[in-house]
Amino acid sequence: MTGIPNRALLVTRTRAERERGLDYGGVAGDGLMRLRPGVRVHAADWERLYGEAQLRTLAHAVALRTESPRATNSHTTAAAIHGLPLFRTRADRVHLTIPGPSSRHDSPDVVRHHLPLSEADVEIIDGLRVTTLSRTVYDVIRMTSLEAGVSCFDAALRQVAWDDDTREYDAVAAAGFRQGVLDRIIAHTGARGIRHARFVTDFADGRAQLPGESVSRLWMWQLGMPAPELQRRVELDIGGLALLDFAWPALGRWAEFDGAVKYTDPGMLAGRSADEVRHLQNAREDAVRGESHSVVSIPAGFSSS
Repeated sequence: MTGIPNRALLVTRTRAERERGLDYGGVAGDGLMRLRPGVRVHAADWERLYGEAQLRTLAHAVALRTESPRATNSHTTAAAIHGLPLFRTRADRVHLTIPGPSSRHDSPDVVRHHLPLSEADVEIIDGLRVTTLSRTVYDVIRMTSLEAGVSCFDAALRQVAWDDDTREYDAVAAAGFRQGVLDRIIAHTGARGIRHARFVTDFADGRAQLPGESVSRLWMWQLGMPAPELQRRVELDIGGLALLDFAWPALGRWAEFDGAVKYTDPGMLAGRSADEVRHLQNAREDAVRGESHSVVSIPAGFSSS
């Protein structure tokens, strides 16, 4: 969870006036913007955050004035806190699950779900009460679009089963997590979104590296294309290993999702320039072509907003 924004980005009146000597009321002069009543952030900090990161920061702002000690971040908010993607999903409202009644009503930036919630389904992340990964995925895949649900479940499986060091997928760990979500579905047959959730649970695959890969695979299925093999390992004559996003070995074809994040995300750049990454990517594709495979490049616009 390294690098995930937390309440350190929030500027309350106490912090502004006592700790930093800022004029809390001087929004323009100090570059502060109102996030919600009593809480502001520096506009420059806010604009650097992606949707999921903004939602995590908003969750911390809401937590400062939560009405119930058992209020727990859930649904898409919990997904963002767990580091899962929210494909084309609103990221400007905090979802809280609150067992029992509450005197407060929903507001423009807070949605309250009055549902049973066992403490076994709660964990603490960065100081926030959050539904566990399994409960979060169960809630998200019932309440969002197929694209959002598949990309979220894929990412959760990847957290559980993918090893970045060995670049291998633990099918046993993935099956265990999938079964845990399926058990929740079976226990709530007839609930809202359950049929939807069953499909996503069966379709999800943690070998997808990016949301664009997840959505591309879903659209391939919807178009009636043959199911691809994901992250197919190819030993290259020039040395090293290539993992192909999508492969159809019997057809001698493979495809890559060319997400722009590969060239903009600092974590994926790993200290390299975008041009260096493009050069390495092109060299890799040439080497794979040398293994008698044809390539189809799926542009980032194919499945990004």
